[in-house]
Amino acid sequence: MKRPCYVVDAFTSHPFAGNAAGVLLDGAELDAKQMQRIAGELKHSETAFPLPAREPQSALHLRWFTPSSEVAFCGHATLAAFHVLVEEAQRIRVQEGVITKVAFTCRSGRLNVELSREKGKLRVLIETPASKFESARVPGELLTALGLVPEALDHKIAPQRSAILEGNLYLAVRDRDALARCKPDGEALASLGRQLDVAGYVVFTLGPKTGVDAAVRCFFPGYGILEDPVTGSAAGQLAALLQQEMPEILPRRLVFTQGDEVERPGRVEIEVRPENQPGKVRSWIGGNAVTVLRGDLSI
Repeated sequence: MKRPCYVVDAFTSHPFAGNAAGVLLDGAELDAKQMQRIAGELKHSETAFPLPAREPQSALHLRWFTPSSEVAFCGHATLAAFHVLVEEAQRIRVQEGVITKVAFTCRSGRLNVELSREKGKLRVLIETPASKFESARVPGELLTALGLVPEALDHKIAPQRSAILEGNLYLAVRDRDALARCKPDGEALASLGRQLDVAGYVVFTLGPKTGVDAAVRCFFPGYGILEDPVTGSAAGQLAALLQQEMPEILPRRLVFTQGDEVERPGRVEIEVRPENQPGKVRSWIGGNAVTVLRGDLSI
């Protein structure tokens, strides 16, 4: 059977930049093993599978697979999936000047998306899972594995580990040069991740240039991804962390850049909004996307 299959570059408006994701439609009859094999065949950091809704309040259910495993949430592949559903498959209609609100379910629960158009250009804003952080220790071996020295750290924000999703470690460095000098040792980072109960490493620096709030690099060797070009889930969590550590009036709008070191530059727009519960916030992520491949996958 042939199923529509796409490759989309997310968090960019230019082909061969940002983060590439596979999107496979009409996969309701596929089981997890088949989805995993498809993700392994496509070989992108994640492949998204939009599936029929599992509850009346949601438009669809989403699953994401890396080439080696399923994940609880993926930002860039969600952006890619909604780009395909609106612009390619035309299964969701978005009119100029009107916000179309859609909900979807996933392993992280029920999340919302806001779709709009401005001068014909689609804008996708995705609610990310709730955030929670805990202090993290950074042993010397970890700095060595990242290619950093202690003097490179920015002590305005202490190292933090996300206590939700897969559990990433967030580490601030003092400037853009320090960020560029990171040279990850994948084998060492994977081993340390098992010891520290850390899935990935998010290294960032604040205010690298006018109009950009943070430049970011993300390393996920435990998932077989030494460096991810642009990571929406990490961007959402990082924005919530910045609001926690350096609070500002809400809603707060931020811009992060990522991917320069791997020659796939991307831009993530984030909006941090207050939750109903006092002191709690939720990040929404968005950006551009462009389809670079359309076809059918025969299964």
